[in-house]
Order: sequence, then C-alpha cells, then structure tokens
Amino acid sequence: MTRSSDFKLQQLQYLIAIAEQGSLRLAGLALGVSAAAVSKGLQELENTAGMRLCERQSQGLTLTEGGRALLVRARLIVGEMELAMRELNRLQSHTETRLSVGVTPWFANTLLAPTMRRFVQKRPDISLHFHETVGTTYAALREGSIDLAIGLAPADDGAGELASRPLFAYGQAVVCRAGHPYQSARSLAVLAGQSWILSHDIDQYKAPLREFFIEHYRAADGQLPAGRIHYARSAMMALSLVEDSDILSILPWPLIEALRERHAIVPLALRESIPDNITSYLTRKNTPVNGSIGDFIAALMATVQEASSARQGPLHRLFRSLEVVRN
Repeated sequence: MTRSSDFKLQQLQYLIAIAEQGSLRLAGLALGVSAAAVSKGLQELENTAGMRLCERQSQGLTLTEGGRALLVRARLIVGEMELAMRELNRLQSHTETRLSVGVTPWFANTLLAPTMRRFVQKRPDISLHFHETVGTTYAALREGSIDLAIGLAPADDGAGELASRPLFAYGQAVVCRAGHPYQSARSLAVLAGQSWILSHDIDQYKAPLREFFIEHYRAADGQLPAGRIHYARSAMMALSLVEDSDILSILPWPLIEALRERHAIVPLALRESIPDNITSYLTRKNTPVNGSIGDFIAALMATVQEASSARQGPLHRLFRSLEVVRN
C-alpha cells in the first residue's frame, strides 16, 4: 500500500519539471541535474505510486491520468515546502521574502492600494506579488503558486481544499458601450444572439444568467456557437473590448462604480433580478493564518473598516454598491 510518506520531495520536483518541460533532458536542465537522474527519480516515483505516470508521445513526454492527478498535489506540496523555507529563512536571517496574493479586479481597482500601504508599513521585509483572479476554480491557490486569494466564493467542488471567509456581498450587471443599439434593453431575452465577453464559463453563473446562456447559446450537443461567446481572464481586457465594440459583458457593481467615470460603459437596467455574488478571502485549508498572510488580512480588514465609514468620494460610492458581511 502506497503511503504519502513514501513520496520524496525531489521526485515530486522531477514530475513537475517533466510536466513543464516535456522531456527528461529539458527537465534536468531546468533543475540542474542530469537526464539520467530525472529518469531514475521518475522510475522510483512510479514504483511507489504503482502505476505509470508518464508516457512517450511524438511531442515528448506527457503525463498519464495518474500523473496529472499526482501533479496537482505535487505542486501543492512543493509550494508549501518553499513557503515554509522562505518563512524559516526570514526568521533566521531577517532577509526579504515574498507573499503572492490573487486579487479580484474590482478589489484591485478600489481597496488594494490602501491595503497595500498598511501592509508595507508593518512588513517592509515582504515583497508582494499580485495576480488577477477571476472565476471560482482557484487552481493557482490550490497548487501553491499563490498564498492568499481575494475573490468569489469557491465553487462547491473546490471548497473542500480551501478555507474561505466572506467579506462582501454585491450585485452585478450586464454592461455595454455608451451608444450601443441595445443600451435601452430591459430584458435578457432581448439580448439573445448578441456577442458576449465573459470572465468564466457559463455554468459558473447563477440564475437567471446561467439559464439564459444555456437556453439561447448552448446547442443540443452542448457546444457553444462559434463567435458569440468569448472569454477574457482579465477584467481590463474585457472592459476595453466592451468600450470599442458591440460586445456585451457582465461586471460586478463595485467595478462599474470604480471605472464608469473613466470608461464609457453603461449598465443595463434589466427587469430580471440577478443574485448577489460574495467576495471572500481564501487560503488553502489547514494553512495557518499568521505571519505575512495574517498581516495582509489584518491590513485588509482595517482598510475595510475605515473605508466603509467614508461619507463622500470614490470609497463612499463604492460602499453604496456592496454590503460588508459581518461574521
């Protein structure tokens, strides 16, 4: 019977390098070891797992189904070990370390700057690395390439690996450019057949948006029509496309409030009630919320408390579009 303790960290690093490089030789070069060492480590890992993890294809080495499943966990394990070593090195030598944070676009355009100022004042030894986070899958967080995420509450299938704490509830709206032919539309049904730029798959939207896309855009075979549904994993990219074309999108109200004075976008006043979304902060389950992660969360909560009491200006408009979740 295979035990998790039978896996060696170096073997998991070899598997990650093979997945990223596609060959034993390139994996060895990336890690600074010989191809023979990678091959031996892979064979030992396969012996421990009791199955083939890689297979040779015309384009090089590719992972089997078992290899892909182990890869997800390998990245998480290696990422956690790297984080632990950075924290230990910081405690030992007081040298600069890093914190990687995934941030949803509306937060990045509103509360991120004052949160960062607070954090940097307390932790000048930390180098912050920010990444834009859209959707609800959080693969980078689960794999360990980011340490903390601020974004939508996770999908049910990923919640078991993540710990989350709700922060805000807010609405969202269908948006178009100023002067769009459907700017005065009052029903989703009127928009059937229009082109859309979305931030995540249609199945991740709630009713009535999900049902609208399934009814009007998904064919009997489950496929989406070419040229009608597009995706942008960047809010600013989607915003630019909406401004300069007749494409429609769906944006959270906090982002609309933050950007509408600088961008010619118009939220549609639809009759349908679109349910609120929840923004949470998320960590990997069992990750201690202390050290630099705890300090960033503390800076975030202090920023929210101060900003929510604003009586005028951009922050006042922002907090009219969202509700702080108290728990």
